[in-house]
Amino acid sequence: MKEIRNTYERDFKLKAVMLSYESGSLAQTARDLDIHKNLLFLWRKEFKEYGTGSFPGYGYLKLNSEEQKIYDLEKKIKETDSKFEMIKDARKCICLGKPFIFHFIAENEKKYPIRFMCRTLGVNSGTYRIWKKGSLTERQKWKMALKMEINSIFSASKETYGCHRIAVELQKSGYFVSHTTVLKCMRELGIYVSIKKNNQAIRNQRIITNSH
Repeated sequence: MKEIRNTYERDFKLKAVMLSYESGSLAQTARDLDIHKNLLFLWRKEFKEYGTGSFPGYGYLKLNSEEQKIYDLEKKIKETDSKFEMIKDARKCICLGKPFIFHFIAENEKKYPIRFMCRTLGVNSGTYRIWKKGSLTERQKWKMALKMEINSIFSASKETYGCHRIAVELQKSGYFVSHTTVLKCMRELGIYVSIKKNNQAIRNQRIITNSH
């Protein structure tokens, strides 16, 4: 017949350890409490190492106060680093609105936890799941990717590239679309060429050309 192993609550273990110190006899305390002295010895050893953090139960780390502080700090640093890395990856999507943010989350579910991404990017996880169930068509996915690329090229040009120049740049990324399609996407994104910045860019180019 299999022997039934006794389990003891955390409070019982702590009281047993304290009683053994008060009585000055580990063996006598073990007899009084009807437990094996080797078991009480192990409890005392754990208490000596971890103090009040002893006997946490299953699924928890046994850390003393100083180790807990270090663990919490390392965990916070790791989480902050993950946030910066994720925001850096998602920067193209953030300014384009929720559908693009949802698209980013869907593409990165294996890299980051969903709740972590939703919380960091300021969207509701429930709303994201509803959006995901709707599922996008391949055409919708393609257009979203095209808009992201257009916005990236426009930002890199410091808002000086119009639809014609962006269409040329898109060809380098494998998007062979007309300038009218680019213009339509730009209007949907709400981005427009800055006349002031464009004129400055032209002047700068002339200065460079004349200097040669």
